[in-house]
Amino acid sequence: MSGAHIDGAPAIGRGRIDGAMLALCALVPACLAASHLANVPDAAHDGAVARVLGLQEQPWRALDVLVGAPLAMLPIGTRAMRAAMGDVLVTAVAGAILYSLIAGLLAICAETRRLGFLVAAVAAVLPLVGAPWQIEASAVGGSVAGALLVIVPLAFAVRDASSARPGTLGAAAAFTLGLAVGYEPLVGCCAAAGTVTYVAMGSGLRSATSRASAVVPAFVLGLTPLAIAIGHTRGSGASMAEALGMAWSGERGASHAGSPLPFVREEIGPVLTLLAAAGGALAMFVGRARPLALALAAVAVAGLGAGWLGAPVGPTRFGAPVLAGFAALAALAAVAMQGAVRAVAQARVPMARTSAAMILVLEAVMPVEFADDALARAPARGSGATAYWSDATWGSLPLRSAVIVPDRRLYERALADEACDAVRPDLVIVPAYPRAAGARRSLADDASLIPLRRDLELTEIPTEESLSSLAVHRPVAVAFDGRWGRALARHLVPLSLLDRFEPEPRGASDRRHALDGLGPWRDRVVRAIAGDPELVGATVSLLKARENAVGFDSDKELLLRVHADVAAIDREHGR
Repeated sequence: MSGAHIDGAPAIGRGRIDGAMLALCALVPACLAASHLANVPDAAHDGAVARVLGLQEQPWRALDVLVGAPLAMLPIGTRAMRAAMGDVLVTAVAGAILYSLIAGLLAICAETRRLGFLVAAVAAVLPLVGAPWQIEASAVGGSVAGALLVIVPLAFAVRDASSARPGTLGAAAAFTLGLAVGYEPLVGCCAAAGTVTYVAMGSGLRSATSRASAVVPAFVLGLTPLAIAIGHTRGSGASMAEALGMAWSGERGASHAGSPLPFVREEIGPVLTLLAAAGGALAMFVGRARPLALALAAVAVAGLGAGWLGAPVGPTRFGAPVLAGFAALAALAAVAMQGAVRAVAQARVPMARTSAAMILVLEAVMPVEFADDALARAPARGSGATAYWSDATWGSLPLRSAVIVPDRRLYERALADEACDAVRPDLVIVPAYPRAAGARRSLADDASLIPLRRDLELTEIPTEESLSSLAVHRPVAVAFDGRWGRALARHLVPLSLLDRFEPEPRGASDRRHALDGLGPWRDRVVRAIAGDPELVGATVSLLKARENAVGFDSDKELLLRVHADVAAIDREHGR
C-alpha cells in the first residue's frame, strides 16, 4: 500500500470508490440472505409468518406487514418465501445506511484517500453477514426492520447536523423515531438512546426543542402504523391488554432472553469486542467524532442490554435491538481498524506499507469468517426438517379432519404451515386456547362446528358432547389439554403426534395397540428434526399432552411408555 492510498485524493476518485463500496455493502448481505430463502420457513418464525401474512392480528411490528405482504403477490415460491424477500431488501438498505454512518465517522477521525472507504465497507458488511442478521434477514417478519429503525433516526440526525441548513432533516429523524417507538417498545428505546445522545452532544437539546413545531407532528405521524394495527387487533375481538402485553419485547420462540454476555462471546467474539472498545476510546479524542461515537456506544449498550428486558439473544431468534447493538459495535471497531492500518503504514520501519496492507487483508477476512459461520448454520435451519415435521403431523390425518389446538404456539405452527401449503385444504384447524374468539370467526360457515364453537365461546373448554357429536360427522384430532379432564381423555387414541378423538370412550388396550405401531415412525421424526430446538419443543409439547391424557388411565405400563417417548427426545437433544 503506497502512501498516496492513505492521504490526499481527487474528489472524483473518492466518489467512485465510495459509490462502489456503498453498493457492495448493500448487495453482499442481501444476496447472502437471499441464498438462504426457503419455501418453508424455520419454525422459530411461525408467529411472524402468521402476523405478516394477516393470519393473526398483533399490534407490535406492524411495519413488517408493509415490508412483506406486497411481495407475497409475486408468482414464485410459497407465500411465506415471497414475504421473506421483504427482509432481504431491508437488509440491503441497512447495509447502505450503516456504511454511510461508518464512512462519515472514519472521515472525521482521519481523512484518507481510499482506506476509510475500504475499512467502512468491511465494518458495515461484517455484522450483516453474521449468523444473527442472516437468520432474521432470510425469514418472514425477521427483526431486521426493527434494527434498521434503530439506525435510521441517527443517520438522519447526523445528516441534518452536517447539512448547509440544519433542521431540514430533523422532521425525518423524528418521523423515523416515531416509527421505531411504534414498531416495538425496546426498538424505540434503543433508537431514542442513540439519537438523543447525538443531538445532546452535537447541536444540543435546546436547539432541537426550538424546532418542536415540526418535530412533534412528525413523531406523532410515525406512530400511525401502531394505531392502525391496534385498530385491526381490536376489531378482531382479541383482548387488547393481552395483545399489547404479548411479545412486546420481541418474538422469542425457543430462544432465551437475559444476559447478553453469551451473545457477545459466541456471536460477536472477543476480537471484535476489543476492537470496538479501542475504537470508541480513540474516537473520544476527536472532538467532532465524539457525538457520533457516543451515540453508537449508546446504541450498543441499549441494544445488547435489551436482552435483560426480554429481547431474544439466540440461538433461533435475535431481537432487533440486539442486531442494532451488534452493528453499532462494528461501527466503533472500524475506528480501531483504520487506526491500526494508518499507524503501521506511517511507522518509520522497513516494509511498513506492506505490513499495513496485510493488516487490512486480515481485517477483510473477518466478514468472510462471519459469513462462513452463517452458511454453516443455515442447513440446520433448512426447510427439510420443518417440512418433514409438518407432513408427519398434518399429512397423516384422515380426510376432512377437524384439529382441535388448545395451545397458541401450536396454532401459530399450523398457520405457518398453511401459508406454506403444508396443510391440506380439507383440514380445519380450530384454536381452543383462551381468548381465541377472533381466530375462530373464520369457522362460522361450518355447521358441524357450531356446538364446539358454542362451548369454546362460553367456557373456553370443549365438552364431551360437542366433540362426540363432531366426531360422528368428521374425524377429530386433538392435542390434549389437562384442563379437559378424564371424560375427554378416555376418548383419545394415539394417531401421530396428535390423538384421535373417538365418538365413544376407548380402553387402555386400544391406546396400547395404537402406540405399538408408532415406535419406528416416532424415531424417524426425532432424527429428522435433530438440531432444530423449535421443532423439538413442539414435539415434546405434543407428547407431553399425550402423557397427560393417558395419565387418567390406571394402566401404569401405558403411562411409562409415553413417558419414555418424551424422555428419549429430551435425552437425545440435551434439553
